[in-house]
Amino acid sequence: MELGIAQQEGTDPFWYCEIDPLDALFLGSAWPGKFHDEFEFANARDAWLRLLQGTVHGQGIRTFVHEVVATSRELGLPVDDGQLMLAVADRLEAAGLDRRRLPLRLLPGQALEEHRAVRGPAPDLRFPEPPEDAQERVERFWQRSPEDSWEETPLAVLRSGLHRLQDAGLPVEQESCMLLSALYRALLAKPGEPLESLPEHAMAWAFSLDETSTLLPVVDLLAIAPIQGLSTDEVLGRLFAIPAFTETIPSAALLWTSSPGLALPRLAFELGVSEVSTLAAELTPDMLDWVGMHTRMRLNVAAHEGANEAENTADDESAEDLAVRRAAVRSTVLDKIRKKSDGAASSQREPDRPVERIWNADGSSLVRIPTDTAQGQEMRKAVEGQRKAFQEKFGREPGPDDPLFFDPDADEPTPITREYFDNVLLEMADHAAEKGLDPAPLHAWREVGYVVTAETRGMFTTAEVLAFNRAVARYQQDEQ
Repeated sequence: MELGIAQQEGTDPFWYCEIDPLDALFLGSAWPGKFHDEFEFANARDAWLRLLQGTVHGQGIRTFVHEVVATSRELGLPVDDGQLMLAVADRLEAAGLDRRRLPLRLLPGQALEEHRAVRGPAPDLRFPEPPEDAQERVERFWQRSPEDSWEETPLAVLRSGLHRLQDAGLPVEQESCMLLSALYRALLAKPGEPLESLPEHAMAWAFSLDETSTLLPVVDLLAIAPIQGLSTDEVLGRLFAIPAFTETIPSAALLWTSSPGLALPRLAFELGVSEVSTLAAELTPDMLDWVGMHTRMRLNVAAHEGANEAENTADDESAEDLAVRRAAVRSTVLDKIRKKSDGAASSQREPDRPVERIWNADGSSLVRIPTDTAQGQEMRKAVEGQRKAFQEKFGREPGPDDPLFFDPDADEPTPITREYFDNVLLEMADHAAEKGLDPAPLHAWREVGYVVTAETRGMFTTAEVLAFNRAVARYQQDEQ
C-alpha cells in the first residue's frame, strides 16, 4: 500500500527502487510509519526480523522468502523485479501466509518504538571509568603506527582509521566526533566513498549491529561520547576499560547490511539457497559483502546527485528527537570534513602497493598493476598467454566484448562460470599438499570469492581481509 500511494503521489524516496519483496513486506507492516532514510529503514527491517526469530511469525518469514525465490526461478525474474512482486501474491495466498496476522506488539511501529536500531544508544548512556594505566595506554596508542602489528581488534582498526583521516588533514586528536567515522573508514569503507559520507555510513553501520554483539559497548561509546563532551583521549581511556576493544571483531560486524535489498538474499542463503537472482547480479553466498558495498555506494551517488533526494518526512516528536540525536554528532563531523575535503573521495593511495584497486564513487573500480614491477611483468605475460590461447581456440583476436578468461570447452567465447572456477580451485586444493602447498587458502578463496596476498592486500578493506584470514584459519584447523 505504501509503495502504491508514494508512487501515485510522487513522494517515493529514491531508495524505493532498490527494495525487494521482503522490504515491501516490512514497509507494509510499518505503514503508516515513515523512515528518515534508507539506513533507518534497513536497520529497522533487520531489527524487526530478529524480533520475529523463534516465533511462528519468524517461520512465516522464512516461508515467504522461500516462495519468493521459488517464484523468481520459475518465472526467470530477479527477486527485486516489480513484476515478481505482483506474481508472488498468488503463491503467498496458496501458502496460507495471508491468514496469519501479526499481533500489535510485533508490528514495527510498536515493537521498534524505542529500539536501538532506530533510536540509537541513549544520549545519557553511562560507560566504565578508565583503568588506572589509561594515560600510558593512550600514549602508546598514538605512538604506534598501523604497520607495527596486524590485529583483528577494534583497537588496531581504529588506530589505522585515525591515521588515515589524519593523513587527509582532519583533526582526529582534537575531535572525538571523528572516532566512529575512523573505525568505519578502516573497517568497511571503500576508498571511493566521499569523506562527507563517512559520518552517516558509520552511524548506520553502528546502529545495525545485533543487540547481542560484543562490539556494541565500543561503537555506542564512540557514537555518544561527543554528545557527552568527552575528548578524544578521554574516549580512548574509557575504551581500554571495555574488553571488546582489545578482542577479536565479531564476524557479523564485517558485513554492511544497512541498505534495502540485502536481507532477502541473506535469509535465502541461510535457508540453503545457492543462488539468488537480482537486478544487479546473480548472487551467491560469497557475494554478500560485494552487493552490500555496491548498494551502499550506488545509493550514495544517487543521493548526492540530487535525484529524488530523501528528505525527512516524519513530523512527529519521536522523529524530531531522533534527528536531533543524530545531528548532534553528524553535523560537527561534516563541518570538519567539508573544510578539509570539499566533498572529495577518501581515496588516499596506499604507499608502495604493487597491486592497487582504484575505486570510483559508485562502487566501480579498476585494478592498477605497474608494469615495471615483478608482479606487473608476470601479469603482462599471463594476459599475453590468454590472448594467444584465445587466438588458437577461436581463430581470431579477442574483441572488446569477449571474455579474456574463457570456458575452454565452449565452442563460442563464453565467460568462465562460477561452478567451473570453483571446480578448478577444488582440484588445485586436492593436489596442493602433493606440491608442498597449504590447501587452506584455496578453500578460503572458494568460500569468500577472492584471495588476499601480501601483494593484493591494498585492494581490500580490513573487513574483507579479516573474512579471508578467518576462513583460512578455519580450514587449517579442520585439516589438523
